Amino acid sequence: MSDHASPRIAIIGAGTAGLTCAYQLRQRGLSPVIFEKSRGIGGRLATRRTDHGDAYDHGAQFVTARDPAFVDLLANLQQAGAAVAWSPRLPEQAPRPAHTWWIGASGMSALVRPLADAPDIRLRSTVSALRRHAGQWELQLAEQDHAEHFDAVVVTAPAPQARALLAGVSPLTDALEHVDIAPCWAAMLAFDAPLDVSFEAARFDAGPIAWIARQSSRGGLVGHRDRWLVHAAPEWSAAHLEDAPDEVLTLMLSALAERTGVALPPIAFAQAHRWRYAMTTRPLGQPMLADASGRLWVGGDWCLGARVESAFQSGLAMAQAIGAAW
Repeated sequence: MSDHASPRIAIIGAGTAGLTCAYQLRQRGLSPVIFEKSRGIGGRLATRRTDHGDAYDHGAQFVTARDPAFVDLLANLQQAGAAVAWSPRLPEQAPRPAHTWWIGASGMSALVRPLADAPDIRLRSTVSALRRHAGQWELQLAEQDHAEHFDAVVVTAPAPQARALLAGVSPLTDALEHVDIAPCWAAMLAFDAPLDVSFEAARFDAGPIAWIARQSSRGGLVGHRDRWLVHAAPEWSAAHLEDAPDEVLTLMLSALAERTGVALPPIAFAQAHRWRYAMTTRPLGQPMLADASGRLWVGGDWCLGARVESAFQSGLAMAQAIGAAW
């Protein structure tokens, strides 16, 4: 490759870290290709829309900003109408948030959609194998027979998935063994009558239920019924990780009635979703991992913590490192 050739860069994952990295690389004149195994972008900044026309933010519930660059991004998103402040009614005894809660104006994925403007994003494309060959990276996709070749690779999958993909390929896997990520079961519920509680969102420190939020309090989420999103606690989710979704729903509904202390109205819709890698409990402690000689970078929110801001910081750091390599 000549000094003036534009390198082919593959980014695995279209969550916040991958999209941030791709956006920053495009600002530097590079044209990365993003491979995303899901049918949409955003990762845990996800919005589920049902056949009944209801919408649920069933992953990350809001974002907060401390890093100046992320503060600036949210300010730009607000000005563009993509982000809005969310101030739901909380239980009387709940402490007030120390930072503004930001949500997507039309669902959480709206926060990253501006970062996905124009790049080559290949949805439903699962990278099943990765290997180094003749000075390049070969990416094998589960959906096609032939491999694709790139000069550099960015892996933004959750640490356990990144470790599996890089096993036997890169020594970076050793550092990934020290990262822990907890799962989360999410229940999307719609009732025929309003749930008789005085709050719109609540966090709980003990028991099976960790968080509940009324979806109609989230501005741009469409729906005509009283809709709630319930997140199970990490420990409970781990204990029931392989249970069938219907079994999980039964248990979560019972726990919800006990936690709120009210009888649940007739259920119009109920669906469980398992986030196998939901919340970092032991981060890497640095914004990314880099093998500059092999032109491999690995990152995600799990590098620095459990916040969406952590994913943004990781994606930004990887883009800066890649930009310095060319």
